[in-house]
Amino acid sequence: MSNFDKISTYHGTSDQYAEELVDGKVDTSLGGGELGQGFYLGTALHVAKAWAKQMHNSESVVEFQFDDDEFWNFDIESLTELQAIEYRSIIRAKGLTRTYKFSKDLVWGPIVGGPKVYSDQHKWESGDGEKFLNGNKVLRRKR
Repeated sequence: MSNFDKISTYHGTSDQYAEELVDGKVDTSLGGGELGQGFYLGTALHVAKAWAKQMHNSESVVEFQFDDDEFWNFDIESLTELQAIEYRSIIRAKGLTRTYKFSKDLVWGPIVGGPKVYSDQHKWESGDGEKFLNGNKVLRRKR
């Protein structure tokens, strides 16, 4: 299979947590963000690096690479920019950044908080998604 059939996404984090992620210890219940509770991956390496630096004073980024066909097997909520902005506003106003879920495997949409970046984010929130990210169908490596 060529790399054209692969999806690469990135998670900027602390040095310690990066090692745990590479070892297959993703926990979708720990994280939270502009679209609520879940494990966030982004499509742009530079955005993940900036996040690691800003939030953890680290340069640790973990790449998650998997087959394109595997991705499309999940129950995905795809958001437009306007929808993502609306959800972010509601989630923040209600104080639900650590608890809100869409009841999907993952939510895919643009990053809308902070400075304008041209990158998508994938918020993995289900047990099936967590199992997949920790499983042997996903290449996890520190960048």
